[in-house]
Amino acid sequence: MAPKTGKAKPHKAKGDKKKKEEKVLPTVIEISIETPEDSQVTLKGISTDRILDVRKLLAVNVETCHLTNFSLSHEVRGPRLKDSVDILSLKPCHLTIVEDDYAEEQAVVHIRRLVDIVACTTSFGTSSASSPKTPGSGRSNSKESGLEESEAPQPPNVDEPNADPKTKVSGPVPIAGADPAASTVSMYPPPKLGQFYDFFSLSHLTPPLHYIRRSTRPFLEDKKEDDLFQIDVRVCSGKPTTIVASRKGFYPAGKRGLITHSLVALLQQTSRPFDAAYNAVMKAFTEHNKFGNLPYGFRANTWVVPPVVADNPSVFPPLPLEDENWGGNGGGQGRDGKHDYRPWAKEFAILKAMPCSTAEERQIRDRKAFLLHSLFVDVSVLKL
Repeated sequence: MAPKTGKAKPHKAKGDKKKKEEKVLPTVIEISIETPEDSQVTLKGISTDRILDVRKLLAVNVETCHLTNFSLSHEVRGPRLKDSVDILSLKPCHLTIVEDDYAEEQAVVHIRRLVDIVACTTSFGTSSASSPKTPGSGRSNSKESGLEESEAPQPPNVDEPNADPKTKVSGPVPIAGADPAASTVSMYPPPKLGQFYDFFSLSHLTPPLHYIRRSTRPFLEDKKEDDLFQIDVRVCSGKPTTIVASRKGFYPAGKRGLITHSLVALLQQTSRPFDAAYNAVMKAFTEHNKFGNLPYGFRANTWVVPPVVADNPSVFPPLPLEDENWGGNGGGQGRDGKHDYRPWAKEFAILKAMPCSTAEERQIRDRKAFLLHSLFVDVSVLKL
């Protein structure tokens, strides 16, 4: 009798089942970091992290976010750990930040980081071209007048031209083409693109810096081989100061003995108002989001620009990360020529044909449309 086919169970190796049972989920690991100021920072990573991930954690920690040019060392593995080293292999999990010498480009990056960190106190607040507010206050008028969020005036219904501005929106915000069942989900308050940067703004705080500029003044002392360039810095409640950027760090002009690797540390030593204002910004960072995600590193895009642009649209002040004066690329993605001959019409036609009957499909389509439209505008502006 011929054997039956199709009912035999496929053979599984015994090792496959064993491997599945041995699969272990990542665990939380505490990483101790010794800083150049002889303080200790404890970071929380996971067992699959590497040195590269530790650098990212340091960049979003309020005590170390201003540091840029450094390496990490371990008492067993030695100095200058590579970014690919697994954290799990470091026992004990204690690292030390070692300050490296600056080249001119690295010194510029260091200055840009400081300007970028404090930009949230000046660049993201409501512009003077919009509704005025009390100087030094970044809070909404509803909270200043004692109203709670639930009692604050809501925007009028745009579908009714004679609607009273004080009337609250009394129903959910429907989505065109959406399923009727989905329209029962109310959205309060309706999202406003113009208020995107308000979430990141700390304009109610005193800006630690008024400006940092490249200095055209001659050196007070003979320029040494290690000296790179000079900058003019004006901190809050202070006079302009000329600071020399050198390979070993930064120091006030004519006072080489005060050289410090970190510009923030130098300004904290030489200016009490700056120290107080900077510490207030760091405290606000922690209160805003104790898990990190510090509000710096922003770029303007084709959908929404910082409020500071409304004050001077003809100049279009760049965000620090895009400022060409401090090593930025000027903004935009079309400067490398990679997208000059991209078939735009075809790609927009593909977007138009994408399904959009469900909320998930619309989310996928809109994300692709956002990315493609932003890239298209960046490239087309440069080609005008």
